[in-house]
Amino acid sequence: MNGTQAEVGVEFNKATPAETIPKAEEVQQTLKEAVNNPNITLNVTFDAASIQIIRVPATAAPVVLQNTTITTNETAANITTGAATTNPGTSAASNATNETAANITTGAATTNPGTSAASNATTVALTTVTTTTTTTTTVVQTLRQLTFRSPGETFTTDLLDSTSTAFKNRAALLKSTLEPFYRRSFSSFSDLTVKSFRNGSIINEMELRFASASAPTGSEIAQVLVNAASNITVFTIDATSISVDGTQVSSGASHKISLIMAFCVVLLSWMLSSQH
Repeated sequence: MNGTQAEVGVEFNKATPAETIPKAEEVQQTLKEAVNNPNITLNVTFDAASIQIIRVPATAAPVVLQNTTITTNETAANITTGAATTNPGTSAASNATNETAANITTGAATTNPGTSAASNATTVALTTVTTTTTTTTTVVQTLRQLTFRSPGETFTTDLLDSTSTAFKNRAALLKSTLEPFYRRSFSSFSDLTVKSFRNGSIINEMELRFASASAPTGSEIAQVLVNAASNITVFTIDATSISVDGTQVSSGASHKISLIMAFCVVLLSWMLSSQH
């Protein structure tokens, strides 16, 4: 779930003598040294601890050639000498000439007695290792500071201590109450964290996180809180005290001022009409 596992086969040159092919442990160590070498830049990230050998080729088996009269006592050492082997007492035409193992295969050669060397299958020796790559995705977020006052509530000094029970209980209350409103309003909303409380009655300071590509404006953030105020009973919200990133949002204050101005206009109009 956290990476990609790769199986890699390592094939050596066919002309390489079997005795000089590196051991599986040497192949494994070579990759580990490359991964841990600070002077080597790789396009993928390797977990050096995950590099391991899965399988290695079997020991080279004797190769039996067509029409050879030596089929039982021939050894791998005889085959890999590169010298022609003949059977005394027979004609040169009936004797088979052996080839070196390096000319036939880089690993365990598979042959069928009674057939020509050209028709025999060749098995290439593979040393397989596994590597694990890790992909890291970085998500950039936008942080917004939200502040509002809870009128009529009593501030206590233990709310200044983020480790106190009073702080933790009130922080959990604000988080669980407000997060659903913001999650429904903005698809980019991530979470809400209460940062501190101040006296007066209680001033709540918190941090909201959004995906930066589609973060809402300060007015939009404040409006969610204004709309939610009438549905929240576990704490109070002064709609005129809401500020985002240090800037007070006056949607609630403007509403109240407009009502006062309207009342003054009506009152002034009534007074003027009553004088006539």
